[in-house]
Amino acid sequence: MKRDYLFVFTEESDNAGDEVLCEANSLDDAYDIMYGYYEFKEEELKYVEEMSVEEGEWLGLDTY
Repeated sequence: MKRDYLFVFTEESDNAGDEVLCEANSLDDAYDIMYGYYEFKEEELKYVEEMSVEEGEWLGLDTY
């Protein structure tokens, strides 16, 4: 079952402070999507928490 994983951009990113969600089957998959597919650098993103897809929709954030 898919879950949403909340990330925040760090000071190393042009988007510092912005929060984004990644919908994936596991945290490892979320890292693969964010760092592999979208090619964000590890120092640009910080993992915050896991939540249900419904909870993620309530936040209204961009979802990868």
